[in-house]
Amino acid sequence: MRARARSIALGRNELSFYGQNGYLVVERFIPEKECRSLIAGAQGIAAGRHANLLNIHERSPLFRRLLVHPGILKAADAIQKARMIPIGSIFFFCKPGNPLEKGANAHQDNYAAKAPYGSYFVCGVALDDADEGNGALVVYPGTHKLRDLPYTPAKNFEMDRHGKIVKAYPIGPAVRVPVAFKPLQLKYTRGSLIFIHGHLVHSAPQNPSRTRWRHKVYLHYIKDGDPFWPGWNARRRLIERDARPPRADDDDDH
Repeated sequence: MRARARSIALGRNELSFYGQNGYLVVERFIPEKECRSLIAGAQGIAAGRHANLLNIHERSPLFRRLLVHPGILKAADAIQKARMIPIGSIFFFCKPGNPLEKGANAHQDNYAAKAPYGSYFVCGVALDDADEGNGALVVYPGTHKLRDLPYTPAKNFEMDRHGKIVKAYPIGPAVRVPVAFKPLQLKYTRGSLIFIHGHLVHSAPQNPSRTRWRHKVYLHYIKDGDPFWPGWNARRRLIERDARPPRADDDDDH
């Protein structure tokens, strides 16, 4: 299900689809020029070391502005039927053949936030066209209704004493999906938003392409007033959504 490009006021059909399936794709919401600027900003921070970047909004005003984007917040509020508060971000480079990224197991994001059911919410921002050929997201529609599934704890990263990722594992502790729920390979264009329920089972392979990148940033939100686990590495924390973001000319990331 795909909402109309640049739509902020989502209609009844889109909201119903999300309620039934646990995800919603909004095509081409972020302009291509902005996508390229975000990629350049992240590449500048990475300086050739393409490991996942936790809390990239703390290192770049570009991503800080994206996290509190009024259009994304308005859509998140409508989907969740609550005032959503930003709490974190993570950038994935998904470079072809990158040993520092291992894709993602079939998992639920709420394993990390440990929030009440239906409170934790993620918005993926695709900065490149993505499909099966470069490892786009795979979802299991309807699995968000299963609530918390059993899993065995597993770490995502190993870090050195400076906090840099030196080894990566597939993201998320794997869950066993009941056979009644089938995987669906998504395909989306650069600038698309993918709204994901915190309990939706989803996965992604390590980028199988030899040439195509798959830059993507995930923005994390919580219902206003609900508790969540801040995490040891992610350091999720409440971020004021209404504060005036830094000006574009304040950004010196690239």
